[in-house]
Parts: sequence; C-alpha cells; structure tokens
Amino acid sequence: MSETPIDIVISGLQTQISELKEIISGLNNDQNTSSTAQTAQTAQVRSIENERNALQIENSKLNYQITHLLRALNKKDNEISLLRKDLNKSGFK
Repeated sequence: MSETPIDIVISGLQTQISELKEIISGLNNDQNTSSTAQTAQTAQVRSIENERNALQIENSKLNYQITHLLRALNKKDNEISLLRKDLNKSGFK
C-alpha cells in the first residue's frame, strides 16, 4: 500500500501528539510529586513552628520562676546578713 503525502503527515502528527501526551503526563507527575513534597515540607515547618512556640512559652515560665527564686534567695541572704550583724552586736562570734 502506498502512502500519500497526507497519510505521512497525519502519521507524523499522530506520533507528535503521542509524544506530547507523554510529556504532559510526565509534567503532571512531576507537579504532583513537587506538590506532595511541598505539602510535606509545609507540615514539617508548621510542626517546627509549634514546637518553637511551645519552647518559647516554657522558657518564659522558667525565666519567671528563676526571677522569683533569685528574689527569694536575695531576701534570705539579706535576712542572714542582718542576723549576723545582730549576733556580732550582742557579742556572739
């Protein structure tokens, strides 16, 4: 069977269409893969941000406790100092 120039052109176009469909399919797969990777990365970033926020809150609480403990220690140090002065004045050494 002899092919006419039109048949050759149609066959070539069909081949190009098939190749383009494969390229588009590959691009869609790449986009889905990158979209999935972005979603996973976004979830990881949110998780890290949540952990950071929790650690900041815990750090603030601990700083508050440390501040009050230091105040209590200073108060006790002052009381001890006053007691030592009173003992020295009364003659106990």
